[in-house]
Amino acid sequence: NIVLIDVREAAEVAQGVIPTSHHVPLASIQEALSLPEKEFEERFGFKKFNKDDEVIFYCRSGRRSGMAYEVAKQLGYTGVRNYSGSWLDYDAKTKVQK
Repeated sequence: NIVLIDVREAAEVAQGVIPTSHHVPLASIQEALSLPEKEFEERFGFKKFNKDDEVIFYCRSGRRSGMAYEVAKQLGYTGVRNYSGSWLDYDAKTKVQK
């Protein structure tokens, strides 16, 4: 199971999301990843992932998700990745398929 984390701001998220993703704004990433499981779930509405789970961060273009990736790595998360194309890439690819 891959956990997909959208680190954009709420106004950006309102414009569309990648299905199955969860929202944790970049400004909250360091605190969120440091929270105990129960507190994390209460605050963000989904189960906190383990440090070795496969987690992919995305934002609008890849810059902020890269920052989230770096924070997670520094906190000992080993299964994290950055979707470098992020929302712009996903949106362009899904529009072509329609």
